[in-house]
Amino acid sequence: MTLPPDAALRRILEAGIRAPSAENRHYLRLRPGPDGVELISTDVDTWADRPHRRLLALLSYGAVVENMALRSAELGWALEPAWAPSPGRAELIAALAWHAAPPRADPLAAAIDARHTNRRFYRREALPASALDRLAAAAATVPGCRVLWLDDGRRRREALHLLRIAETERFRRRALHEELFGAVRFEVGWQRSTPEGLPPGALEVEPPMRAGFAALRHWPLMRAAGALGAPVVLGLRATWLPCRLAPHLGVVLSEGAPDRLELDAGRALERAWLAATALDLAFQPMAAPTALERQRPGEGWVSPRVGERLRAGLERVAAGTLARPCMFFRLGRAAPPSVATQRRPLEGYVDAG
Repeated sequence: MTLPPDAALRRILEAGIRAPSAENRHYLRLRPGPDGVELISTDVDTWADRPHRRLLALLSYGAVVENMALRSAELGWALEPAWAPSPGRAELIAALAWHAAPPRADPLAAAIDARHTNRRFYRREALPASALDRLAAAAATVPGCRVLWLDDGRRRREALHLLRIAETERFRRRALHEELFGAVRFEVGWQRSTPEGLPPGALEVEPPMRAGFAALRHWPLMRAAGALGAPVVLGLRATWLPCRLAPHLGVVLSEGAPDRLELDAGRALERAWLAATALDLAFQPMAAPTALERQRPGEGWVSPRVGERLRAGLERVAAGTLARPCMFFRLGRAAPPSVATQRRPLEGYVDAG
């Protein structure tokens, strides 16, 4: 095992930080050593009190490593990750090592830099079955993972119900509300992007609604508006309606070992997303149902009643499988997003070797 040359290693690590992350923030450090690179979480201390953050972080770390593996293969290197190699170091997610291999082109690798979230409304026409098959095949490359399409009546209705109640809860509960709006960088305005956090323009809020939406980031106003049903309306607009109109809904399922389930799901999610990007399709992940199902109830987080409803609904969605739903998404065709998020430079994530 050895490290790739500096120029190749930089391209590999840059591909890693191009992977998706909750709130457009990577909670990680990359620590190069003489024989490899350590992927270290900077978020572990929050996981006991906020289990949904663990789910989202591990999904992201899986996607990070998948991007690195794809770029490595393209450059003539085979990446061999050792997951959680040191039980005494919970923050050490993976130790990454490489060996030389014949270069292998992959359309997924070519799509890494173009991948983005598209929150616009999608055109309603169905996609060719071949496109859905390509996404499913890309995800199924990860052992124990697959895409379950939710385009039949019963499963689709169940998914839409879960998406609606979970997104409504994000506006209704104080801690979730603060987490949601705390990720939005209102100070950059509605036309600009940002390398960290969510630029408001990426949310695709209609111009007449922008001032009101921005005002609702203040909890006293949101709480008052709650008496008028604002969380329900926002939940419908933010998730239910875009998903209701999208031609395709899917969910990434994983049935791996408990210590690998989310990491593998993150790898499968990224592969499906890159396959969609390579086909010039619009893609938006929907994390609220699976994330809030894992959140401890109370203290301004998810209510016990909603938590139970999410757990029961997710079981119905996955009925007939041995897998666990990890991430919903919608898929279709749409105009490019008004604003796409950016990433901090690689140096912001790499420790000195």
